[in-house]
Amino acid sequence: MAAAPPLVRSWTIREVGNYKKIPTATLRAKMAQRGVLFGVNEPYDQNKVDGTILLLRQVYKDSGVEVTVHPLTIPVGTNAVKVEYVVNKQ
Repeated sequence: MAAAPPLVRSWTIREVGNYKKIPTATLRAKMAQRGVLFGVNEPYDQNKVDGTILLLRQVYKDSGVEVTVHPLTIPVGTNAVKVEYVVNKQ
């Protein structure tokens, strides 16, 4: 039997570099619309992570900034993680 996926305790978007940032509230709303927003204590889902990466790249591209997005999964206890999306200007 496969191990249960870790639960997502939180997520963050860390924008690195000198470019116009998009407010987290705006990104959060777009993530919810797209169905890739993690809820607290929701099981980790790679499809949501991949969907968020694509969404962040597209939202920034639409605002005139090409970015790369790297997801990090940070353990925060037994069977729990924090997901951090690191956004860098290309």
